[in-house]
Amino acid sequence: MEFHYTQLFLLTWIILFWIHHFFSYGKVEAKFERSVSKEYEIKTKWEMFFGISFILFTLNILIYFFHYQSRDWFWSFSILDQHLVNFIAIFLMCFSFLLYFLFTASVGKTIKKAFNSGEHPKLITDGIYAFIRNPGYFAFYLAAFGCVLILHNLVTFLLFIYICTVVYGHTLEEEHKLIKIYGNEYEEYKRSTGRFFPKLVRK
Repeated sequence: MEFHYTQLFLLTWIILFWIHHFFSYGKVEAKFERSVSKEYEIKTKWEMFFGISFILFTLNILIYFFHYQSRDWFWSFSILDQHLVNFIAIFLMCFSFLLYFLFTASVGKTIKKAFNSGEHPKLITDGIYAFIRNPGYFAFYLAAFGCVLILHNLVTFLLFIYICTVVYGHTLEEEHKLIKIYGNEYEEYKRSTGRFFPKLVRK
């Protein structure tokens, strides 16, 4: 059985993503989020949908790997079926993985240290966070868009819209939570950085 290079790339990408997630940020993320939400009495509406988006994203890639023809299911945007588009998508998804790695390298380490010591993690404002406030969420946007370019069918496009909506809603909740935790410190940081893109003019 022969596989297209995009099938192999997406399968490799999603396997490496989950391995990295579980052995870095993911090991303490859920416990930390529950403890913070309980301490500050924070109720989240988007967190469950955010988790579902990762599951659907993964399933979409697995279906494509085992059924190459799935890219033509439910109305295919055949104009995107080009090697150049595939290479652009691969570049975007590799960049998204780099962003996620930078995110987990800073936030994951800080949260793990704070969780083990029973203290609150410090607000991170250096590294990639000196430019944007939500590199992890932006990385997911890029990965989802890369999937649209490779799979280019209606199902993947609708999944991309769902992911964009859920990630944006979850991001607003996350920023509201950080304001409760860090107060003016986060408010000042927020004024000087962009949510997903660097600010051209910093205050």
